[in-house]
Amino acid sequence: MKKLTKTLAAGTMAAALTMSLGACSSSTKEASGSGEISGKVTMWTASLKGEPFDTYFKKLEKNFEKLHPKVDVVIQDIPQDQMEQKVLTSLTGSDTPDVVNLNPHYMSNIAAQGGLLDLSDMVKDDVKKSYVDGPFNSGMYDGKLYALPWYLTTTVSWYNSASFDKAGVKELPQDTAGLYETAKKVKEATGKPSYYPVVNDGNTIMEKMVSLAKGEPIVKDGKAQFENNQAILDYFAATQKMYKEGIIPQEAAEGSLNTGQQLYMSGNIAFLEGGVTFLGPVESGAPAVYKESKAGQPLEKEDAPVNVAVMNFAVPAKTKNKEAAVELAEYVTNAENQLEFAKTAGTVLPATKKSLEDKYFSNPGDSPKATGMLEASKSLERAKVLVPPTENSADLRSSTKDIFVKNLQGKLTPEEAVKELASEWNKSFEKSGEKVTF
Repeated sequence: MKKLTKTLAAGTMAAALTMSLGACSSSTKEASGSGEISGKVTMWTASLKGEPFDTYFKKLEKNFEKLHPKVDVVIQDIPQDQMEQKVLTSLTGSDTPDVVNLNPHYMSNIAAQGGLLDLSDMVKDDVKKSYVDGPFNSGMYDGKLYALPWYLTTTVSWYNSASFDKAGVKELPQDTAGLYETAKKVKEATGKPSYYPVVNDGNTIMEKMVSLAKGEPIVKDGKAQFENNQAILDYFAATQKMYKEGIIPQEAAEGSLNTGQQLYMSGNIAFLEGGVTFLGPVESGAPAVYKESKAGQPLEKEDAPVNVAVMNFAVPAKTKNKEAAVELAEYVTNAENQLEFAKTAGTVLPATKKSLEDKYFSNPGDSPKATGMLEASKSLERAKVLVPPTENSADLRSSTKDIFVKNLQGKLTPEEAVKELASEWNKSFEKSGEKVTF
């Protein structure tokens, strides 16, 4: 058993649970030709200090080494915000990792530079079919498979049932018109702002736009297609009206999920969208609000796609132990180990179909957190990575946040805002030369 070392980095639980593998061994298969894998693989985890993760990874390491006695697994920790750069740096030297845990953006960036091994013919077909389609497809780049999905987070709606009951609201809205009417009723009943549109760095609004378009591309071959999309225009118009009428709080101009969380905990908003991890601080910091919290599907039509955030495993092209690396990536992401990890983390979903059939997800109980997990697992049926990683993603997010906030504050009409946003996206795609469609 090798020594497990971990360090804690800042960030949310979902952002923290990132894993990687690194190694500098040279052996692959026994000289006898039996096909038994051997050698050293070093597993990089990200920001997973202490229990319950120490015990989980020690067990994982022990069990894999029992299956493959000639393999030496070493687990180390890499801060998540340093992961991409450390992988890229390792590719220029001799100490290259064997397997790394990357989000789709990092994965595609490294794959585009030739840094990852093409797994298309190395991963068995039955393994490929074991994963949920949307998360599995997030590991594809340029028509090739570069990563296997490990754990997921997806969006649900959270609402304060006491505030909804006071307003006589029986269910969550499923379209923009219903969003306005529901939020207005709750605001009138409570005397406080009710709805908080999460903006973050602009990515959440981008994902909302894709959901609103319901499968129609908002970008086609690097050209914005949403300037005349009525559903997107309606959302911009409704949120501007709600902000002006005090239904959306002034703090929404800042837009972070953390701010929305604080407002929800203090009873100053009644509903918003977020992941299962959202309830963690609410449970400990505002137990009365937690008790009244309920979960539902995202605030879109049932046929609208919803976003899934994926953490996956990839194998660097310079690995010296391809067979062992692929075997370990398959092992860590198999149904049994994914289910166990999801239970250990408590706030993430597994990426295998069989794991999701377990009663832990199909019948989790009636606590607020359990209902959130149930709704999140339901939404996986229509979940996918809505906005693919692009070279100009930072520019797209920045312009989206800036223009959406101007729209909220009434500095632009909804029509002006959507037109200006389309123009900014087109300029960015022209500069990067990317011909993406999403």
